[in-house]
Amino acid sequence: MKNSIILIMFSFVLTEISAQKSLDLDKYYAKHKTVLIDSKIFKKKREIEIFYPDEYFTEPNRKFKVVYLFDAQNIRIFNFVSGTIQYLAMLGLEPVIIIGIDTEDRFFEFLTKNEYPETLTRYKPPIGGADRLLKHLENEVEPYINKNLKTQNYRIGIGHSLGATFTMYASMKSKILFDYSILMSPNFAYDSSQYIKRIQAFTEINNQKRSYYICNGYGDEYEDRFAPDIEKAVTILKKNSKICVVHEKLNTDSHAKVLLEGVYKGLLNFSKKNCW
Repeated sequence: MKNSIILIMFSFVLTEISAQKSLDLDKYYAKHKTVLIDSKIFKKKREIEIFYPDEYFTEPNRKFKVVYLFDAQNIRIFNFVSGTIQYLAMLGLEPVIIIGIDTEDRFFEFLTKNEYPETLTRYKPPIGGADRLLKHLENEVEPYINKNLKTQNYRIGIGHSLGATFTMYASMKSKILFDYSILMSPNFAYDSSQYIKRIQAFTEINNQKRSYYICNGYGDEYEDRFAPDIEKAVTILKKNSKICVVHEKLNTDSHAKVLLEGVYKGLLNFSKKNCW
């Protein structure tokens, strides 16, 4: 019996070694998969996108940090971010798993409830479902990730515009989301600067390590309207010793194009470990 067990174990080791040798490290094994999660919180099936890096397959015992990417329903954004991450991994960026969150209604899912009625003239109802999305991430997406993927206990959030607003909100409300956030032109001006009050309250009580890369451009309606509150938020966040903030004003005169440069620079900042 003992000899049989040893023989089985030896065969298993040989199989593992053989599988490893069959991998061609000059080839790409990264893949993209769409998964449906049966959400009780949204009372429907919700799609998430999953990007597995090459190393997920070439290094079977390795565990990975997880990136949450918002607005992943736009497959062009998902492909751009995953492609940028793959290219930077060739240059030394730590490989990561990407979880793309497919958004169905940006105003509802990304925004907190408004305090001022006049806010509804700019943001058409329904709005104010940010807590529902956060609950979905914590109670439904995270359990799926932890059960099915090889992950480290480290979460990165990437968002643009209202996606960045929600990423900031999640990082303030959740204990697990996010250790590091890339916020590209976040709308902290929403609802008569509601987020400045939220960030002030968060900064006063926060005792977790949180890191932020915040960037914005200039020259169009959104960038110019968001800029003053971004500056205020950065100043406030820097008052807490456990919060690390890198703020960069990009030479970009388009709200949409901030994402193109911001993803790259935010990931580069992460790879340099400027904070911890």
